[in-house]
Amino acid sequence: MSGHAPAPPAGDGGVEPPVPVRERLGGQLVSATAVIHARLDDREGQPIGRVRDVIARVAEGGHPPVTGLRARIGSRELFLPIAAIGALGPFRVQLAGDSVRLGPFERRAGEVLLDADVIGRRLIDVRRGRLITANDMALAHLDGRWVIVGVDPTRLSALHRVLPWRSRSGLVSPRRLVDWADVEPFTGHVPGPKLPIPIRRLRRLHPAQIADLIEHASHEEGTEIIDSVGGDPDLEADVFEELSEEHQRRFLEERSDAEAAELLSEMAADDAADLIAEIDQDRRAAILQLLPPSRQATVRKLLAYNPDTAGGMMTTQAVVVGEAATAAAALEAVRLAEDLAPQPGSVVVVVDATGRLVGSLALSDLVRTAGERRLSELESTMSARLRASSDVPEIALLMSDYNATALPVVDDGEHFLGLVTVDDVLEAMMPLDWRRRQRGESED
Repeated sequence: MSGHAPAPPAGDGGVEPPVPVRERLGGQLVSATAVIHARLDDREGQPIGRVRDVIARVAEGGHPPVTGLRARIGSRELFLPIAAIGALGPFRVQLAGDSVRLGPFERRAGEVLLDADVIGRRLIDVRRGRLITANDMALAHLDGRWVIVGVDPTRLSALHRVLPWRSRSGLVSPRRLVDWADVEPFTGHVPGPKLPIPIRRLRRLHPAQIADLIEHASHEEGTEIIDSVGGDPDLEADVFEELSEEHQRRFLEERSDAEAAELLSEMAADDAADLIAEIDQDRRAAILQLLPPSRQATVRKLLAYNPDTAGGMMTTQAVVVGEAATAAAALEAVRLAEDLAPQPGSVVVVVDATGRLVGSLALSDLVRTAGERRLSELESTMSARLRASSDVPEIALLMSDYNATALPVVDDGEHFLGLVTVDDVLEAMMPLDWRRRQRGESED
């Protein structure tokens, strides 16, 4: 499904209360943009060149250490190791000694150039689940070394970058800082070995938040996120279920039939059916054939229904128990259904010995029932049901009348087919532009 709340627009402003790193900063936060292109002096304070870029090793995680500077001295592009720097400040960098061994700059694995690779580009704020733009970055001397402590995403910072240096302080305000420990850069454009986005960091976000990031990112950035979550097939499937049809189709087109089938087999059957219906006809049959037999049969069955009816909207995920079962047995069935989504898991479907629907029970009612009571004895069993042909208004009306979060769907013989959940109804009723509408953000 794709009815999740959209992420805020990328690259601007509102910032939250101070993050932990600010509480232990004793010195000034030096603007990275004020170091880049700063004057380079020798030990005696005489100008000998210019800084061209700041180099940091982001692969180490945490607050990345500055490993050196890329500088121009005369006509040569050189690498200055951080140990050779005696003083690093806004608009001026000074060497530590009289004699410095300088070598040509060569990018090493895990390193990025702040100006070339990060500043002016977007990053993922993994704490808030949003995209921000690194309009500036803060450097600080902590624990005996220079490190990147945060990112300034505000538009004011972007404006400072185009103002004359004399009008700028060369420092970053802690109030505008987003802790680097809470962000993750995109590095697909960086030359050399790739630095994948750590999946452990993305797991901090809900799949809908990850989907929002992908939808608001460029295709290249979205691909980096998809590649990262691909390390966890369950998470990848959850994220795909939350993507819009357009993004689902675009990313699936880039996969082989076998890769597409592998992903679809991990998705909920109803979401897989919706996505397969969007695939070009010439690929659809081939991908269906590659699905596991049981999943293939379920998906083909769902594809037979009109997508705007209960049959087309229903999920086959459900806890189904016989009417002779006790409340305790029904609760145990819920506990054993570990991969059940919240909405289908909110009700227990009760059927007779022939599979005909008796009714459904809200999980909340079941919890309050004495464990030894048989389901056939309960007055709280709800008789409401949908036909496979029921349309969206009919579904919404019945769900509202019964205050239900999920309703069972039956065939003409009253046999249970699946569940329609409230999130599917909301998605079907929500205008497309509402789904993509962005939340406003305050700016500094």
